[in-house]
Amino acid sequence: MRDWPAFVRARLPLQDLAPERAERIVREMAAQLEDFHRDALARGLAADEADAYAQSQVADWSRMASDLVRADRPHRVPRFDRFVDRLTPGTGAPPSRSWILMHLLGDVRYAIRQLLRNPGFALVATLTLALGIGATTAIFSVVNGVLLRPLPYGDPDALVRVHEVVPQYGRFSVAPATFLDWRSQNQVFDRMAAYGTSSATWTDQETPDRLQGAIVSWDLFQLLGVAPELGGSFTADQDLPDAPNVVVISHTLWQQRFGGSPDVVGRTVPVNGVPTTIVGVMPAGFYFPSRTAEFWTPIGLDPSNAPRGAHFLGVVARLRGGVTATQADAEMRGISERLAREYPDDSANESSEVVPLLEQVVGGVRTSLLILLAAVGVVVLIACANVANLLLVRASVREKEVAIRTALGAGRRRLVLQMLAESLVLAVVGGAAGLALAWLAIQPIQALGASSLPRVADIGLDGRVLGFAGLATIVTGVLFGLAPAWHAARGGIGAMLKDSSRSSTAASGRWIRRALLVAEVALSIVLLVGAALLLRSFARLTHVDPGFQPDRVLTFSVSLPQGQYPDTGHRAAFYDRLLERLAALPGATAAGMAQTLPLRGNYVLSVEFQGRPPAQPGQEASANYRVISPDYFTAMGIPLRRGRTFTARDSGTSQQVAVVDEAFVRRHFPDEDPIGHGLDIGNGVDGDFTIVGVVGDVRQSGLDEVAAPTMYVPYAQDVFRSMSMVVRTDGDPAGLARQVREAVRDLDGSLPAYGIATLASVISDSVAQPRFSMLLLSLFAGIALFLAAVGLYGVVAYTVSQRTREIGLRMAIGAQPRDVLRMVVGDGMRLAAIGVAVGLVAAALLARVVQSMLFEVETSDPASYGVTALVLLAVAAIACYVPARRAMRVDPLVALQSE
Repeated sequence: MRDWPAFVRARLPLQDLAPERAERIVREMAAQLEDFHRDALARGLAADEADAYAQSQVADWSRMASDLVRADRPHRVPRFDRFVDRLTPGTGAPPSRSWILMHLLGDVRYAIRQLLRNPGFALVATLTLALGIGATTAIFSVVNGVLLRPLPYGDPDALVRVHEVVPQYGRFSVAPATFLDWRSQNQVFDRMAAYGTSSATWTDQETPDRLQGAIVSWDLFQLLGVAPELGGSFTADQDLPDAPNVVVISHTLWQQRFGGSPDVVGRTVPVNGVPTTIVGVMPAGFYFPSRTAEFWTPIGLDPSNAPRGAHFLGVVARLRGGVTATQADAEMRGISERLAREYPDDSANESSEVVPLLEQVVGGVRTSLLILLAAVGVVVLIACANVANLLLVRASVREKEVAIRTALGAGRRRLVLQMLAESLVLAVVGGAAGLALAWLAIQPIQALGASSLPRVADIGLDGRVLGFAGLATIVTGVLFGLAPAWHAARGGIGAMLKDSSRSSTAASGRWIRRALLVAEVALSIVLLVGAALLLRSFARLTHVDPGFQPDRVLTFSVSLPQGQYPDTGHRAAFYDRLLERLAALPGATAAGMAQTLPLRGNYVLSVEFQGRPPAQPGQEASANYRVISPDYFTAMGIPLRRGRTFTARDSGTSQQVAVVDEAFVRRHFPDEDPIGHGLDIGNGVDGDFTIVGVVGDVRQSGLDEVAAPTMYVPYAQDVFRSMSMVVRTDGDPAGLARQVREAVRDLDGSLPAYGIATLASVISDSVAQPRFSMLLLSLFAGIALFLAAVGLYGVVAYTVSQRTREIGLRMAIGAQPRDVLRMVVGDGMRLAAIGVAVGLVAAALLARVVQSMLFEVETSDPASYGVTALVLLAVAAIACYVPARRAMRVDPLVALQSE
């Protein structure tokens, strides 16, 4: 029989310990070695074999104890000590050192060694954390760039949008005369400016380009607090109807079109065929009202002849110091009420509304982005639960290590801090990997949200995002480290050292692991249900009948300059020739045009019906107004319901006629045939229109909005300068892009064909925002499902390893492999089923959060809940089956001998 105390003293580095601590660990470990030796003799081993067996059991403990003794040695930090001395000069006290700092370096070093010794565990945990932290950081970068980052203007919090409010339409564009009255009568704004979208043909280079811009009040740039980089902004004299033509260009246009030439100010360029002088260049990064604006020209309002019934302006204002948006809103409502009384024919029942500019810019996506941020937060919680489970399993294996630390004198606080240090080291590694993933994800997110997110170019990794990533890393490390730290700190040394067959605290930790697993599954169900609801909603949206046939249709636009095409005759003649050329293109089956295509905006006018009493001011009927060519309905695939469409005989000198849609009939002629009825419209066209036909409904505003009443008139009777063409083909419409450019160029070399796209892509762009939300939420739900499956696999696999002796006994007394399979899978599936049940209840309670994002799908949609539950249970079954298969192969004899 060996002298086991001497054996322990010879192998453990106890010289740095207090004598009482050293003797305590010697007694405990010697007693354990004696137990091992006795057990080995009882199994029939010879004395030498029993000695070898006992020594093999203590070999790993020796290495751990050596590490622990080194880790528990205090580390002096002279620089830190000198810093503390400077904080407390003249006290005569010994150097003050933080207790945590004394052990921090040792704890971190020990944690790194532990991770390097367990590369498989470290890799799985790191990837899990990287997915959670990376996804969260990426989405926060979107929220930061779109919602939190200030607008690029001076004192942006003082900027507001001012809307007219029309009872039939809600927020509405502002009439020029109303804007001028607002500007002269208000007492709450330092400045107020108007603007409108614009486009123009620039012919200063060999190939003409159609550029997007804006018409603005002369003092808009001063209002926004941004000065030009070169030259100056507009003056009041330049903002008059007959003033010389001037333009301010963007920094991008200056670089791309003029090569960044410093002498660009004062240069004259042809804009819409009219010589125009460049007076300024805005700085890089400036945009207004959107990033598509590349130039700005004065709006040129005539105070003596400003229309009050035409609504086409946006209005932005800067609040005076001390005035809130609410106070400004109250005063503007009062002004609007006075104007409604003063001009009952034009402004009856109209009001106004003041909205902070940032809210105006991002209001449409705020809810969806916050929902995505909450969803990715759930992914982080699942990742934390997963890693906590891994650490709990690892803690069960390391219980004897904890016992040695306790024997060395470590208290509970010391153990908790050591475990948290290991968790934080793991979190930092995972956070760094997550930050790299977030950086890689930003460009795909920008591409995905290019047509649906405002301020998409502002998304990036700035100081706020990096700070958020750091905070998320620390919080995550603490969250998943608390459970194993608590578990390790509550065990007893005697129990841990005297149980060699399995962890004495396995039973106490089992309920924590199972609870975490149930939480993972429940959280995954919540995300999966949300993704399923959005997926079904998006499927419904994309299968809506838009009222036209978008397949094999190419669209583009042409705009005729006023100088070259001064009247309707010149414009009609050009469009006649262009339609003929388009219809004759190889592969073209029909060609038409309209001043506005579906899903690209509305042009709403008031309507009065002949033979009916005039409506009260503010209660006039209205309709979408579309100017089209005779073959437009054929090219778009819009069906004729009754009556006729337009022909070549419907010219500018013939009877004015109109075709209406079924929504128009339902609204205004519910009980009679509209054919033959006359109507007047508020667009200044002389004469009356007679309804000659009815066509099918078209969703003009969006696929998620019902068809609004629409009337169509022949373009020969109201020719617009800008028109959109549609060409139906018998093959791939994109193949005609080059031919349509050549057709326009052959008719007028100074005109570009712009906005060339297929009609199918127009529909795709119209659903970009719901597609963005659906894809990202589905991605997060997929990550959550994967993490839940990994967590379930880990718990079941660990349970199988702990129950190896039990499984061996069962098989030794007659249990079949299928019985073992049923037992193992059943145990895991019970946990999954509990998690699914809890998750479905939570999803039902939280589903109303996404209600505003759904289209024709109820938040209680049974298909979404049922399919989600089945998918997760199927994945859970697979995750349980893999370790169950391993359990089926357990050899009873080997299992019993190993114990």
